[in-house]
Amino acid sequence: MMLNNDEKTMNCVSLIRVSTILQTEENGGTSIQLQTENLKQYADLHDLDLKETIVDVASGGLETRDGIEKLKEMIERKEVDKVLIYNVSRAFRSMVHFTTFYEYLKKNNVELISVCEGLRSRRKEHQIIFGIMCSVAAFEKDTINFRLHNGRKTKVRNGERGFGGRVPFGYKRLNGKLVTDGNAEIVKYIFKKTNQINKKNLTKTKKTQTLLKLLKDRDFTFIGKDFKNWNIKNILNNPFYVGELNYSGINTTHKYETLISRRLFNQV
Repeated sequence: MMLNNDEKTMNCVSLIRVSTILQTEENGGTSIQLQTENLKQYADLHDLDLKETIVDVASGGLETRDGIEKLKEMIERKEVDKVLIYNVSRAFRSMVHFTTFYEYLKKNNVELISVCEGLRSRRKEHQIIFGIMCSVAAFEKDTINFRLHNGRKTKVRNGERGFGGRVPFGYKRLNGKLVTDGNAEIVKYIFKKTNQINKKNLTKTKKTQTLLKLLKDRDFTFIGKDFKNWNIKNILNNPFYVGELNYSGINTTHKYETLISRRLFNQV
């Protein structure tokens, strides 16, 4: 067989993914054996130098792709020119994951070949199809973000803190709930002492220094470290301690235990 110029001495790696441990033991469907045989037959038919077959076994939920990471290391070492997959939907859990990997291959000038779909990323007409897949991925990502955002808004309206980020100092997550922890007493102490110190004829800097010394003398720490002035500022300005919950323009009352009275918060 006469080889195409772009296929001579090309190093090729096949990437296989099965979604559960059980599938690795099956002979039918899209098992490792079936995928391996199809990809090897394709490589032999097109005179590709199949260097290695990399297998990823992943769950249907959050997954780590050790195989892809290994493949990336080979690509970084310029050891791979082509990547064979059984098909796009089999190799990637979502179109978003596919797009990220596809763009990575393009950046490193590595061709992606989807055997069952007959697609090769170096062919102009196939690039259009891959481009459509990437557009679908972008739509999928926007849809997911939209649903997440709406879900978070619904939780906030119900008084739940349903968004990410660090929970306020004095609280912790426990079995999916937000509850107070041992630092809650430190928060109460900071508000109480700040209110007392504010009544004294001291400069703003001196007031802060006084409070920091009181905290240090009592071995009170902020996540294992000495309190800083910005830690105190963030605590004193956080309305969550009096029951307020703010997210994306929504201001409501949360359902968790409050630490400070509205009167004390306003005085401080």
